[in-house]
Amino acid sequence: MRARLLLEWVLVTLLTCAGVAALIHEKGTERLDNVLYDSLLGLAAPPPSDRIVLVTIDDESVARLGRWPWPRAVHARVLESLAHAHAAAVAYDILFTETARPDEDQALARALRDAGNVALPMLFEAPGRNGRTIDVTRPIPLVASAARSLGQVALFPDSDGTARSVPLSLRVDGHLWPHLMEETYRIAEGHPSPLYTRHAAQGTFLATIPFPPTSGHFRTLSFASVLTGEVPPEFLDGQIVLVGVTASGLGDRFTVPSRAGGIISGIELQANVLNALLNQRLIATPGPALHILLSLLPVLGLMLGFWWLRPAKALTVSLAMVALVLAVPAALLVFAHVWLAPSAALTGLLVAYPLWGWRRLQAIDAQIAEELDAFAREDSPLPLADPAWPLHDRVGGQATRLRQAIANMRDLRQLVSDTIESVDDAILVTDSAGTTSLTNAAARTMLARASGDAAQSPDTTLPPTARLAATDLVALSGGEVVDTDGLRELRLPDDTVYSLRAFPLRDHTGVERGTITHLVDITAIRRAQRDRQEALEFLSHDMRSPQSSIITLLERQRETIGDPALAARIAGLARKTLDLADDFVQLARLSSAPFAPEEIDLVAVLTEAVDEVWPRSSRQGVHVTIAAPEEGLYIAGEHGALARALVNLLDNAIRFSPAEATIACRVECTGPDSVTCSIEDEGPGIPEERRRNLFARFGYRSQGAKGSVSAGLGLAFVATVVTRHGGAITCEPRLPTGTRFAIQLPAIV
Repeated sequence: MRARLLLEWVLVTLLTCAGVAALIHEKGTERLDNVLYDSLLGLAAPPPSDRIVLVTIDDESVARLGRWPWPRAVHARVLESLAHAHAAAVAYDILFTETARPDEDQALARALRDAGNVALPMLFEAPGRNGRTIDVTRPIPLVASAARSLGQVALFPDSDGTARSVPLSLRVDGHLWPHLMEETYRIAEGHPSPLYTRHAAQGTFLATIPFPPTSGHFRTLSFASVLTGEVPPEFLDGQIVLVGVTASGLGDRFTVPSRAGGIISGIELQANVLNALLNQRLIATPGPALHILLSLLPVLGLMLGFWWLRPAKALTVSLAMVALVLAVPAALLVFAHVWLAPSAALTGLLVAYPLWGWRRLQAIDAQIAEELDAFAREDSPLPLADPAWPLHDRVGGQATRLRQAIANMRDLRQLVSDTIESVDDAILVTDSAGTTSLTNAAARTMLARASGDAAQSPDTTLPPTARLAATDLVALSGGEVVDTDGLRELRLPDDTVYSLRAFPLRDHTGVERGTITHLVDITAIRRAQRDRQEALEFLSHDMRSPQSSIITLLERQRETIGDPALAARIAGLARKTLDLADDFVQLARLSSAPFAPEEIDLVAVLTEAVDEVWPRSSRQGVHVTIAAPEEGLYIAGEHGALARALVNLLDNAIRFSPAEATIACRVECTGPDSVTCSIEDEGPGIPEERRRNLFARFGYRSQGAKGSVSAGLGLAFVATVVTRHGGAITCEPRLPTGTRFAIQLPAIV
């Protein structure tokens, strides 16, 4: 489920980011950004500089001086007045691109040279002629050469026709032209403006102007008033004077971001440019790549919030992020004079939330459907209800199925709880940290007893201090955990013994999530084992002693007994009782003792067994032969147990063999990793129906050739020894008479 949601999240994130980048690259939200920018721009406008004075060719001047255009001698007289008033710099924003009367052109040129601080504009026309991008038209040479400097006044309005930026520098035909206001600044200050040095010196640079919310903030004088001397020279002393046309029907008008109509004259636009240079306050805008990166940050932040937060909080984060995207550009514009257009990022945020909500809902719906279908197909110990699917409402149907699946899970959990609760043995379920998460009544009783709370009811929930893992019982109860025959046991001081078994608790994927501890009370079993050990000791000592005493008395008093045959028979029965006790004790000890093998030579063990039975075989006149390789055959086994097993087989063979019979013993390698030891006699053989239960305890009783009786424990001992060694024993008839026992054991390779 998480992987599927992650895929959907990645797709929505990539799609949203691609959309934001496309909007910025294609300027799809430029108009909305301009509206936001224009509404906030007034907050970032610098105060009007008191060094700027506008000398305007207004309606009053036209009325007093006559119809426009005026003779150039008029302009020369104004320039003389400004020079007499010691103006710091003059930007004369009037084009002198055509020649007039020679004396007037010369008078204007003379006034320009005498002033020495006048910058004139150049005409830039786009597109240019003959395929040129821009045509540059300078003032007539006589006037141009007399001016202090020339500056461009090009203007590139935005797509909505509003002038928000001017080219502070413009490269045309390999020549870099500063703006007229930059040239004016240099004349007044004696050096380039810091803004020009920082941004515009490398090439064409559009400077975004922080226009004030309304127009008319700069000090303004009528051209006619300056010409006629009505303005005191002290008023213009040290000022930067901008001369331009504002009369109705004359001069340029530009739409700028403003609350009061937004249309200003060209000279006022130039004044705003100069004011920005003097206050060192232009509006910086990031480049397209940086703009895309900064606009993607809130989108990525919101998508990360979607991944980590719940839907209710995600909505809150979405609204907060929208507010942040609107507030940050406003704050940057006012305090840092940087404009980061927010519309693309805002669009991304507004699209991301419903898009992610839809894709997440679809992914969750599909995953829930898959899980519910898989859950319905799984085998369950309880019949699971399957609700009807309402075709008219898929979401409602999924909710109904989910509700029923949860109810089924509760039933299954109750089944597990009831099953564990019904077990008499203590069961504790712990998580990976060792904290007990589930117990049954028997376990709660043990934990309550171990924690010292004897009054704790098995049917109540344990307090937090008593929710302990099984290993804590050792410290609480004063008991100890010991290993017995590979099994862990918890032994308490009151002689109670529990078998301590731990099983991994895994989830449906097989990952181990905890431990299931099962404590079985084996006190009765251990008590029975002690009783059996005591019985074995009784058999091996207390029961053997009287029989040994009987045999000793008979042998010492043989001459005084009137019936020697009766004495011999009593002695035989006593010896049989001793042998039976020995066989029983050896078999019982062998069944309970741990297997402790060592490397032994099976040929040597067989030879020792034959040597041990030699006195009996000699008395009965039975010959025992051995056929085995000289280098020996080695196995991993218990020497004493194997030797006794072979002695038992040889004793049986001798007991049931007639006089002068031969018992053939053989040890041979019967495979790459097996050794076989066989013993063949020439006795009467064993009937087929008795061979079926031959190796069971007391499974076969028979009378020997001399009247001896087999009690049925010798072959059971042999079978137990062979099984402990991982081998197999077989019994087969031998023709014409006799029996063959074969023991196959794993060999040491």
